Amino acid sequence: MAAQTIYGMKAHTENKNYKAVILIALVVAAFIGSHLLRQKLISKPPPTGDEHADYPQRIVALAPSLVEVVYQLKLDDRLVGISRFCKYPEDVTTKPVVGGYLDLDFEALLKLEPDCVILLEEQNLLAGRLHELGIKTLVIDHASTSGILSSIEVIGTNFGKGSVADDIMAGLQERIKIIAERAQKTPNNPRVLVCISRDTSSPQPDRIIAAGNAGVHQEYITMAGGTNAYQGTIAFPSISREKLLQINPDIIIDLISADTLRDIGRTQLLKQWSSYPELKAVQHQKIIFLHENKHMIPGPRFVDTLEAFADAIHPPQS
Repeated sequence: MAAQTIYGMKAHTENKNYKAVILIALVVAAFIGSHLLRQKLISKPPPTGDEHADYPQRIVALAPSLVEVVYQLKLDDRLVGISRFCKYPEDVTTKPVVGGYLDLDFEALLKLEPDCVILLEEQNLLAGRLHELGIKTLVIDHASTSGILSSIEVIGTNFGKGSVADDIMAGLQERIKIIAERAQKTPNNPRVLVCISRDTSSPQPDRIIAAGNAGVHQEYITMAGGTNAYQGTIAFPSISREKLLQINPDIIIDLISADTLRDIGRTQLLKQWSSYPELKAVQHQKIIFLHENKHMIPGPRFVDTLEAFADAIHPPQS
């Protein structure tokens, strides 16, 4: 659910209240969406004999974010296969690998004899092939925060972990509520540029790909009380030096890998941005580096990232 931004010279209070309505709608939509998906996807009644006996017992999950949901729901004992990109939690690296994001090794998959494969909507083409092989699938939306929230309940319900999902959802919603209340109390909406990727080997930030007008990063900015500095129509725009200077954000959130931070170092990364002294974010020392793996994966830990955005946009009062 993409959040919108109010333009013009209207009062900050009106702007904040509008954002609060969006946030409440986001959470409500998550519950409604999960309920509808649950009604659509569940094909078996609740178990009546042994606990969980009527639910799938051999699960393959084909994306890191899906694996994280599986682990949070305490279903890891039923997880028999993963994609090569799944690295968290550490225990998952002991699981058999069945290919990549789209290049699925069907032979390796069939040897695992799964009774359900969980995949993202972006991998939906694989679902048809899996159905031809007689394998059930569960297709999940992780392209939005509401989709991520819904997925926890959907996966939990479909695998007999509904009560665990309810507990997780309650905790996440409480944290989101706190962020929303904090955003409402702040008097301004700083303009934020989220750098999703860039050439970190250059003396200055080069080949920048930013968060555009869609996706979870756009939602993070708005939910945390900011405004996306990029106001174009492209989902993931390439930002040139000229465009960067034109946008001139108040805050830059730079998503980098842990390896990049280790190999190049925070000082050098900051020096690269400092090569553009005209930027407000540079002048006010508002370059924020987020490097942990969880910030790169739009999964059940997204509220950690949302909290990091909130701290960057409106730092806690000491």
